[in-house]
Amino acid sequence: MCRRTFYDPEFGLPVVGEHFKHEGTGGTDQWSYTTYAPLELRPNDIFSRFHTGRGLFWARTDKGVLSFLPQKNALGYEIGYSGSGPHALAACLTQVATTDGQHTTAGAHYQDAYPAIVAWTQSKAADRGTNELSLSDLRAMMAS
Repeated sequence: MCRRTFYDPEFGLPVVGEHFKHEGTGGTDQWSYTTYAPLELRPNDIFSRFHTGRGLFWARTDKGVLSFLPQKNALGYEIGYSGSGPHALAACLTQVATTDGQHTTAGAHYQDAYPAIVAWTQSKAADRGTNELSLSDLRAMMAS
């Protein structure tokens, strides 16, 4: 196994890459990467779309930049069950929707999560495959 370090070009956060290779013919050649999520999007970036898949949570800005969804270490996001992870994610998405994508700082309060967004983050449908929600989709959830 070998390791390499990089920097995320968008936020300057450290990235550690680990390379693992099984010996012999047909052996596995695999890289995995570890990094941090930002605490908010960059200044002047406006949240446009939310993406999820394989347990990862992403934000796309109005400029098309794809980033990890801002997250605090103690407030892990999850989907598909009724626990603190889906509530933390719903609070984040509610905050983004109510501020027209302007306020992306991680750490929104659970009690601020809109019930329809909580219902979606807790649903099994949210946990299937890859999902994408636009800012207008989030606003529509809040209007229902």
